[in-house]
Amino acid sequence: MESFSTAQRVFAEAVGTALLVFIGAGSVPAILLLEGGTKAPFSGADLGFISMAFGLVVVALVYTVGKVSGCHINPAVTFGLAVTKRFPWREVPLYWSAQVAGGIAGAFAMWASFGTRAVDLGYGFGVVHFDHATTAWGSALFIEALGTAILLFTILGIVDSRSPEGWAGLVIGLVIVAIIITVGPVTNASLNPARALGPLFVSTIHGGVHNWLQQLFAYIPGNLIGAAAACFAYDWMATPRKVERPIKEAVTEPDRAEFPAPVATR
Repeated sequence: MESFSTAQRVFAEAVGTALLVFIGAGSVPAILLLEGGTKAPFSGADLGFISMAFGLVVVALVYTVGKVSGCHINPAVTFGLAVTKRFPWREVPLYWSAQVAGGIAGAFAMWASFGTRAVDLGYGFGVVHFDHATTAWGSALFIEALGTAILLFTILGIVDSRSPEGWAGLVIGLVIVAIIITVGPVTNASLNPARALGPLFVSTIHGGVHNWLQQLFAYIPGNLIGAAAACFAYDWMATPRKVERPIKEAVTEPDRAEFPAPVATR
């Protein structure tokens, strides 16, 4: 049986989250640069390409680092698994630290790749936000919780030992595409505190946008609540019921004296 050290698993989480941010969130400045930064908000085609970037990199990461760390690459996933006793609480701080560090590293890699042009294009670092004028704080929290819940519900379903093997990466990647297409126009579809905090941190030190309050009071609570709710809901739905049997019936052997012994054939 293969066993990976804590250092190996934490490193895998950091690298995985960094690549998620660089490829997924990095698709935002890439598209803005292709269009000369003239489009705001994104068109449906833009949103589709961004969602595909996130989905495809997740497919790759599930099959790459999944065998090492489980490929959480998302503090909300780690939290949901911990509250339902699928993951030890003592390792949660290590995974969270690695994921946030990876998110920041991925955002720095984006900065190194696209330079100041990414910030000059507005939300070019892939910073998630919502418009207060059209979206209430409660609505943003709800839709982030719902999107994260759908993600966790799907993850638990496809990694269930009763599900077909070998499809986890593709199924998880595809559901991310679907969620981003639906949630993206409202909150930019964070679904992942590390994915959101990395670009926001780098954008802030670069003098870009600042929406830390949205993260603290809408995005992060929504992601964690949605993840936990989905894990509890899946456990309730997918755990077979226990058939009740009276104790006497369960432990009593039939009285063999009531049945004649078979006659030996001659």
